[in-house]
This record gives sequence, C-alpha cells and structure tokens, in this order.
Amino acid sequence: MHAMVSLAATMLAATSLASLIFAAISLVSAGLLAYFVATDDRRAKPVDGAAQFRRHLAALSDDSREHLREQIRIARDRRGEI
Repeated sequence: MHAMVSLAATMLAATSLASLIFAAISLVSAGLLAYFVATDDRRAKPVDGAAQFRRHLAALSDDSREHLREQIRIARDRRGEI
C-alpha cells in the first residue's frame, strides 16, 4: 500500500513539474511575442506599396514587363467600355 501511495505521489509530482515547465515556457513565449509585436516599428505606408511595386517591375525581364503593360492596356480598355 505504501508503494502505491509513493508511486502516486511521484507521478503527481512529475505531472505537476511538467505542467509548471509547460506553463513557464508558454508565459515566456507569450511575453516574447508581445515584446516583438510592441517593438515592431515597421508601419505600412501607401508609399511603401508603390515603391515595392516599382522594384518588382524593375526586376522583371523586358518580355515580362511588356506582357504586364499589355495586360494593363487591356484592363484600361475594358474599364473604358463599361
């Protein structure tokens, strides 16, 4: 009987220890996430989107750029018909 109580107490202690470790890891992770979100100074600006698009266009090959221009012309023509 004493062995069963000892085994149960040991299992309870191990489970409690595992729960405490898991809770500590969770709290540290939540704290780090909150810190990173709070210190993230990158704010999206409308100008940033335009600059990114221009960089994207500059990275395209001449054929790809011409294809994109053609798609834009088609879209503008369709808008004009409506």
